[in-house]
Amino acid sequence: MILGKGTELPLQEMRKQVVRTVVIVVVAFGLISVAVVSGLGDSLFVGSYFLGAVLGIANGAVGFVTIEKYVDKSTIVFIKGVFLGMGIRLVLLLGVFVFLMLVIHVDVRGFVWGLFVFYFTMTALEIVFINKRLELRKTMMENRQ
Repeated sequence: MILGKGTELPLQEMRKQVVRTVVIVVVAFGLISVAVVSGLGDSLFVGSYFLGAVLGIANGAVGFVTIEKYVDKSTIVFIKGVFLGMGIRLVLLLGVFVFLMLVIHVDVRGFVWGLFVFYFTMTALEIVFINKRLELRKTMMENRQ
């Protein structure tokens, strides 16, 4: 690990803060979604919306794990890992999307809206996480010198 000894406490605190933030945002968006979506359509639309939301959240969770895995590597390895991970996640999402449309026959509008809302919410949180994690890494590197 590049950060070395004595960095685990700030890293753990930062991770706890990020997890709290993600949970609060997802719960808030989930509650707002329940209030808004329940009045918009039938049960197929609502179920499809929340299926899309779950996929968006799962995609974001994999993104957080990918970032955490590669953040302490060299810059080139980090960029390659994150962008390759984004590409793989996008292809997998496309495959799941096609499967759900053709085999399960989910409501396309509901599914796309749920995926759209939570995909971009989680992507914004991933960007915030990358910034915080890289700031922490920079601070710890400066403190070591």
